[in-house]
Amino acid sequence: MKNESKFFLKKIKNSVVLYISIFIIGLSTNATFAQSKVVKGTVKDDTGEVVPGASVFEKGTSNGTSTDFDGNYSLKVSESATLTFSYVGYAAKEVLVGNQTNINVTLISNNSLDEVVVIGYGSVRKSDLTGAISSVGAKDFEKQPLFRAEDALQGRAAGVQISKNSGAPGAELKIRIRGNNSITRGNQPLVVVDGVFGADLRAVDSNDIESIQILKDASATAIYGVQGSNGVILVTTKKGRGKAKISVSSYTSFSEVPRFVDKLSPEEFAQINGETLIGSGTDYQKEYFKTGITSNTQLSLRGKSDNVGYFISTSILDQEGIDINSGYERYNLRSNTNVDVNENLKIGLNINGTVENYFNLLSNGSRTSTDNRAGINALIGWDPLTPVTDENGSYNLTSTNNLASQFVNPIAVRRESERKNTKTTINTNLNINYKLNEDLTLNLSGSYLHRGSFTRNYIGVQPGLDPLRPSNSGAGYSSRTSIQGTSTLNWVKEFGKHRIEALAGFEIISRYTKRFSGSVGDIDDPFDTKEFYLVDQFPLNEKGYSNDLDKRFIRSLFARVQYVFNDNLLITATVRRDQAGVFVGKNQVGIFPSGAIAYKLDEILPEDSFINSLKLRMSYGETGNQGASFGDTTPKFEERTINFPLDGINADNGGLVLGSPANGNLVWETTRQAGLGFDMSMFDNRVNLTADVYYKRTSDLFLDVDLPTFLGLDHANNLGGNINIKKFIDNVGQVSNKGLEISINGNIIENDKLTWSSSVNFSMNRNNVDKLDGVQTEIFVNPAGRSGSTNGAMAIVKVGEPLGLFHGVTFLGTIKSAESGLGKPAGGVKYITDDTNSSITGIIGNPNPDYTLGFSNTLTYGNLDFSFLINTTQGFDVLNLTRGVNSLNVDNPTWGDYRDRWTPENETDIPVTGTNFINSTRYVEDGSFIRLSNVSLGYNLKNMINGFNLVRVYASGQNLFTITDYTGYDPEVSSTTVNSSTGASIDWGAYPNPRTITIGINLEF
Repeated sequence: MKNESKFFLKKIKNSVVLYISIFIIGLSTNATFAQSKVVKGTVKDDTGEVVPGASVFEKGTSNGTSTDFDGNYSLKVSESATLTFSYVGYAAKEVLVGNQTNINVTLISNNSLDEVVVIGYGSVRKSDLTGAISSVGAKDFEKQPLFRAEDALQGRAAGVQISKNSGAPGAELKIRIRGNNSITRGNQPLVVVDGVFGADLRAVDSNDIESIQILKDASATAIYGVQGSNGVILVTTKKGRGKAKISVSSYTSFSEVPRFVDKLSPEEFAQINGETLIGSGTDYQKEYFKTGITSNTQLSLRGKSDNVGYFISTSILDQEGIDINSGYERYNLRSNTNVDVNENLKIGLNINGTVENYFNLLSNGSRTSTDNRAGINALIGWDPLTPVTDENGSYNLTSTNNLASQFVNPIAVRRESERKNTKTTINTNLNINYKLNEDLTLNLSGSYLHRGSFTRNYIGVQPGLDPLRPSNSGAGYSSRTSIQGTSTLNWVKEFGKHRIEALAGFEIISRYTKRFSGSVGDIDDPFDTKEFYLVDQFPLNEKGYSNDLDKRFIRSLFARVQYVFNDNLLITATVRRDQAGVFVGKNQVGIFPSGAIAYKLDEILPEDSFINSLKLRMSYGETGNQGASFGDTTPKFEERTINFPLDGINADNGGLVLGSPANGNLVWETTRQAGLGFDMSMFDNRVNLTADVYYKRTSDLFLDVDLPTFLGLDHANNLGGNINIKKFIDNVGQVSNKGLEISINGNIIENDKLTWSSSVNFSMNRNNVDKLDGVQTEIFVNPAGRSGSTNGAMAIVKVGEPLGLFHGVTFLGTIKSAESGLGKPAGGVKYITDDTNSSITGIIGNPNPDYTLGFSNTLTYGNLDFSFLINTTQGFDVLNLTRGVNSLNVDNPTWGDYRDRWTPENETDIPVTGTNFINSTRYVEDGSFIRLSNVSLGYNLKNMINGFNLVRVYASGQNLFTITDYTGYDPEVSSTTVNSSTGASIDWGAYPNPRTITIGINLEF
């Protein structure tokens, strides 16, 4: 596959050369001669907004005008004239009049060089950037129906890997910016929405988004201190501007599983497992999967009067899953108001409320705990000869053929189980901006973010257990309240060839989290929550509950200085001091500096060069990860009842014992990063090329360390309960990442009838474990909750290797008849062994890709628009546990490859039935794929319908096809959480990403 990957990359490079050649061709114009006439039209920008004040001139003359407040113009010219349209920040455009009397023009941002890019606590011209930042604007995804805002980033930003761990409705996406930094703590980036930390992108409607910036290097993220080590995603929602407009967006989607996995047919299953088996046969994949229908409608009002801007939107998303009873609902309301009180004082108020409902899914989009034995895995392992129901209509909960099985009827469990998780989000943000004088501006902001989650579930059929066991019902509640206050002072001064912008700020964030959960047995009504709250009425062995409180704060001081000399030399320096309450004493405080320098070489470029601008960049910075909990830094004691003599009488007496040790010396994990890069604009500013290389090292990792044996805590269970303390958390270990990012985008064709823009984003990252605790050189982990190898670990963290490698034995095939003997039955599995005939375990696979690449194109011809996005991830492995468990470890395998199982007459390398499962190379598959992620075709009917600025109807497809050798449902999914760095690409019944067809309409008036 490596050679295939190199060949594929070579093809991409050749394609890029072809595109650059196309860029050079340019545009042609024709000239005609005729009488003078009046030409009218409207000038808009590339986001569809009108451009008031744009200049419209007859080329070569002083005859001209400007567009009015609505972007309209009228000018008397000759038919032989060429009109020139221009506006500050946009590329000038020339149009031959000919026989046209109405000419509407779209001005394209001038290579985005003057585009304002949002950075931490401010903004800067893109041409003055010194750090590595990727930008995605609304125009990049507004014609694509998105279920999730994160979808807007996939394939559009170099250095950002977006993985759909689960195709379940409402599932969280795995986002990695320049690789994994932590072994045991979070690796998801910080999300900041309109300045508010910790927002959930799933609660943001993509139609509300104006732009997304991804801060990648430490010079850009260091200003976020202990929260910036995994990168930062800045989301800016729409604000009021221009004439009042009402927009309506509505679509309906139809989703289905892209393919069925190859499993034995009922006839083949009967032939392999015994001709005496009975049953007509059931295709459980067809019974389990269905067509999921999704509807989404969004209504918004946007505009600005003399001094008040407003954006108000509401949306309803109702998404059905592709399996039984799963789904997701989202109700969203947003109001963004901006008031220019006077020329010095501006006030903004953002209010957002969201309600989300997850049906038969966890809040992170993964499946419920019943799934391992009764979900997608059971579709493969369940007896296909057993009907869903018997002749009386009752479920067949066990095999009618009395086959040994670890599964229960998957259809019965899905139909008879209910789980609903309701999440509410309230987010308010008040911002006051006051200009003290020409150079000095004060900005004050305060935000309130509350997220509540209430879960209740009912399992009417207990998977894998006695079907007669009473049902189980449970509920849980969690809430998180965050209050954030930020004040900044910004000073800007220009003198001569110098420009200085300085920022100083103070910030405090206070978070309070509480959780409560419990369960009771023998409940008939899945939503009779009053029975749950009366858990004290139930016997002890039929109930369980827990609660947890967590309160923490971060107090911060930060500063940034940006210096520009002669518009060529750019220097940026930042520093942040954080005090994090989760740590103890002096370890609460950390300082995170950064610096970057850039130089523009425009002045030394030859006049006839195809390169229009060139900027070199260099940066260094430090950030932190405060992933510790209070249990890591503060001792935890637990109640225990112990029988011992008290006052001479033996009795059960209560007391406190040490539940977990603490380490008051813990500090945050620290990431240090250095990078080099350049930005280039070519071919009359129609092509942009950005490239970056980086190296980052994360030290002081949170890892378990053995406690000294003289403490005796490894025998603490003698004091009652199940306490057995042998380890505590310490700052040890180090990982590093290095990589290359290349982004090319440009406007291939630009004329009145046809436009064609294209972009390619390439990313390559190499991860390495530099050291662990100084004693261990490897750590075994079991991220998917299943024992797999001889020591029960499926993954390994090893010094000198990347994170998340698969661990197991090397499969050599089957024992042939000539090799069989004592303890070696013919047809059994054969592994690499040592001198004692014990299997040798080691590294068997690598889930880290060689590279990722995104290729997007957008074309418009008149009122017709067409776009597509292709993503590819190459050179990574997937551990297919679903296949493994249903091939071995059961007496009645169901996976399709057992058609060619070993027999005395056909000695293949597929073992006989009844062989115990062991994690091996047999189940490690190449996960490389090329995917058509999205394709859309739309038509604007506005010229046919009066009173509308936009009437666009469209059809779109997502995940239409995937080219891969992987035998499971989907090579991109994984059964572990999105934060995990040691469980990537482990498929243990993971929910596949669906194929979706969408039809919709966009209206604006």
